[in-house]
This record gives sequence, structure tokens and C-alpha cells, in this order.
Amino acid sequence: MFTFFLWLHILSAIVAFGPTFSYPLMGAMVAKEPQHALFVVKFQESFTMKMLYPIGLVVLPLAGIGMILTGHIPLWHTTWLLVAIGLFIVAAGYSTAVQTPTGMKLMHILEKMPPGPPPEGSTGPPPEVAALVKKLQKGGMFLTLMVVVIFTIMVMGTMGKLS
Repeated sequence: MFTFFLWLHILSAIVAFGPTFSYPLMGAMVAKEPQHALFVVKFQESFTMKMLYPIGLVVLPLAGIGMILTGHIPLWHTTWLLVAIGLFIVAAGYSTAVQTPTGMKLMHILEKMPPGPPPEGSTGPPPEVAALVKKLQKGGMFLTLMVVVIFTIMVMGTMGKLS
């Protein structure tokens, strides 16, 4: 069973977090073609609610628990694993309490804006939109860093490189 839970844990991480690494590319594309902003934000929020949360915040930790139980891993004596779990909880909390509500707020504002490209002579997005985008970018960088750090801890820990 350990091998099954390991497979499920890794697959869940890839499915839940892999696509989020494309978000900065989408943002750069929207900066060049702002008329597509609503589609991109709707896609990102839909992915978060239908894939990232159910798989990344439910299946992934359950598979991890399955590995701990079937592999008889001494959780309370495995510092690297406790650190990784703690960081995961922080990232999940930030994602659900800050990042997703900010993205939803941006989506609702964009839904109320007229469709199509920005009006001629416009110098950029409205200030409220720009502020939300900046907050989402910073949050996205934080969450990406957290995923990379957690992944690194998990790989190094399982290889016996961490105590």
C-alpha cells in the first residue's frame, strides 16, 4: 500500500500544483492583450476550486497520511517531515484565506467591466484592478516559493539528506 500512496501523493502534487507554474505566463499574455483578462482569471479560479483544492488540499495530504501509516514513519521524530507539513499548512491557509478571495474579487470586478479591449487612450487598468493584480502576483510568488521549498524538503528528506 505504501507504493500506492506514494504514487498518489506524487501524482496529486503534479496535477494540483504543476499548472499553477503557468500562471505568470498567462499574466504576461494578459498584460499584452487585456481583453482576455476575465477569461484568464475565470480559468485560474475554476482550476483552483475544481482541481487544486480537492486534489492538492484533500487527496495530497490524505495520501501523505497513508504513506506515514503504511510506511510506519515516526512522524514526531522526523523533523524534515514536520517542517514540510507546517509549511504546507501555512501555504494552504494563505491560499484559502488571501489568494482565492483576492482572485474572486478581481473576477467580479472584471465581470462588471465592458467587454473588449481597453478604451483608446487608457494608460492601464483601473487602480483597483492594478492593486488586486499586484497582490495576486506577490501571493503567487510566495505560494510558488512554498511549493518549491516543500518539494525540495520532501525529496531531500526521503533521500536521507535531512534528519
